[in-house]
Formats: sequence, structure tokens, C-alpha cells
Amino acid sequence: MSEAPTRLQHIVLRLMGERRTVHRPGASRGRRASDQLPMHGWRPAFILACAVALVDWATKFAIASTIPLEGFREVVPGRVAFWHVRNPYMILGLWENLPLAGRKVLAVVSALLAVLVLVQIVGRAHRLARGHQRWAWLFVGLICGGMVGNLGERVIHWGVTDYLSFRWGEYWLPPGNIADIALFAAIPLAVPVVVFELMGRARRGRAHPQASSRAAPSARP
Repeated sequence: MSEAPTRLQHIVLRLMGERRTVHRPGASRGRRASDQLPMHGWRPAFILACAVALVDWATKFAIASTIPLEGFREVVPGRVAFWHVRNPYMILGLWENLPLAGRKVLAVVSALLAVLVLVQIVGRAHRLARGHQRWAWLFVGLICGGMVGNLGERVIHWGVTDYLSFRWGEYWLPPGNIADIALFAAIPLAVPVVVFELMGRARRGRAHPQASSRAAPSARP
């Protein structure tokens, strides 16, 4: 007879997609009934995150190997250029006045909070309609890939290689990288993910109206 999983094993199994298959007596089936469905969304999100991070690291390595620091090279004349800089600050130069130790603490705390939010999205997105799930996987994959791309480099030398600059009028914009592009591309995707989650909750509420009525205390005349 197999032993019951420990608390840690239970948490890992839940994150990897295992859901309870036996309904507890007296528990509402409403929203949690869909938890019996397997969660496979971590796989496409994980693959996309790895692809974004690997492409980001590869391009940074190629730029650092071919263009000297502060070097500037136009690849599309007047439109796109490789401008090799090392950014020791947070995204968009935020908190540049903080000492290095403070920025490190802020980066770690921000990363942990982001991971908690992304785990919740992955853990719930399998309840969405099948056509809506890919939006959640895309959102999580881009966010995770961008985070890993930049944070992975910060672990080595606390600085991010930026190189991709676009011209705006008479000025060249501050350079970024593939990880930055993935993070910015994911921002508008948060809107449909939230909308689809609200639609899913409303649909589950209509599908199990008796569950909410059983969960509510009976009113006495």
C-alpha cells in the first residue's frame, strides 16, 4: 500500500497538475469541480519561457562578443541599431538612486511576488475555455522568459546587456533586449487573461447554481 504524500509532495503535485478526484462530503462542487481536470498549461508556458530566455542569452552573448561596450552600429539605417550598453539598474532605469544591495533585495522580492502570481495563473487557467487557455500560457511564458533572461544575467555580474535601439524622430531610444520585449509584449495580454477568468467564473456559477445554494445558510421564515 503506497504511503500518503507529504505536505511538500502534495504542494508539488498540485503545482504540476494533480487535482483531487474524490469529492469531499459537504464541500461545494461549484468552482472547485473543475479542479478535477488535469493542468497541462505549465508545459507550453515552460517551453516558451525557456525559448525566450535562451534566445535572449544567445543574442546578448553575440552582441558582447562582436560589439564593444558603448559601441553603436546601425543595422537598418535610420531605424534600428545595435547599441551595446550595460544597464546596472532595474527595468527602465527605475530605482537607480538605490544602493546596489537595495536593488538586489528589491529584485529578489519582486521576482518572488511575480512567481507567486504566475503560479496562481497557471493553476487556474486550465479552467478557462479551451480557446482561451493559450492566452494565459502565452502571458505566463513571456513574463517568465523575460524575468529569467534578465535575472539570470544579473546573477553573474548584476548588470543587463542592452543593445536593441529604435529611432524616434531625431533621437535613438535607450536600448533594450529580447527579455525586455517579451515583458512589454506580455503587459497587454494581462487584459484578456483577466477577462477570460471572469467569464470562466460566471460560466461555472451558471453551471452549478445548486452548489452556491447549498453553501449558503438556509434562511428561517
